[in-house]
Parts: sequence; C-alpha cells; structure tokens
Amino acid sequence: MSIEIDVVLDKKSLNRFLIYHNYSRFSGVIGVVISLAALVGLFWKWGAWTVQQRVILVLLSLLFTVFQPLMLMWKGRKQLMMEEFQIPFHYVFDEDGVTISQNEQSQKVAWKEIRKIKYGKDAIYVYTSTISAFVVPRSQCDGKFDELVALMKENKKR
Repeated sequence: MSIEIDVVLDKKSLNRFLIYHNYSRFSGVIGVVISLAALVGLFWKWGAWTVQQRVILVLLSLLFTVFQPLMLMWKGRKQLMMEEFQIPFHYVFDEDGVTISQNEQSQKVAWKEIRKIKYGKDAIYVYTSTISAFVVPRSQCDGKFDELVALMKENKKR
C-alpha cells in the first residue's frame, strides 16, 4: 500500500511546526521558564526594583514568550518566499519509506533513517535529523491523514 500526497507548505503549518520544534526542546522549555520567572519576580517584588531593573525584567519576560515566537514566524515567512517552497513537494509513503520529489529531484528515505515522527491533530512532522523535518499538513492530505498516520506507525515500529 502506498499513499501519495502533494504539499505546498503554508504559513500556518510552518509557523506551528517552528513553534513546536523550538518549544519542545530543552532550550525552549528553559527559555519559557526564564521568561515566566522574570514575570513573577517583576510583580512579586515590584517595589524593590529600580526602573531600569523593571525594564530588564519586562524585556526578559517578553523575550521567549513574545519576541522569539515573532522571530520564528518572520523566519518562516522568509523561508516560504524562497523558490523551492513555492513548488509542491510530492511525497510517496509506502512500506519501504518515503520518497520525496520536487521538480526533477527525488530522494528516498527508509523508515529506519527517520529519527522521529510527531503526530499532531493538524499535521505530521517527520524528522530526518535532529534539526531537519518535513511537514505534512492534514489539510493537504486529501482525506488520507488518518490512513497515513496508520501507515507510518505500522512501518516505523519495524
């Protein structure tokens, strides 16, 4: 059995992936903890801080909760403007792995070469390395999303 899907990544799907990828790692969690600690400290000891210290705590509390997500979305928008993201990626999922094609280029990735698969309600993130993944949005699966998830789970556990 094989499932073929064409994907042109959209802004919403890429932003969700970038946010997930960043905040699911240890460094992302630590960043949020630092921002929340700065916010708690700011309000808890409001009167003890000078104006400059308050400004620093406000900026620190916004750094990982507002500024970083905005920077990730800006980076994603720039990435989507690149020519290779304007052309659909053609994916063929079968029992041997995934074949990814675009224009005249094609690459086969065996299931054992896939490091991790994250199944979400709106997309599947298939990691081929610790920092590289491809995104398969539910909206572009032509109703085959659940079937694709089952195929991946079956073949990845082998």
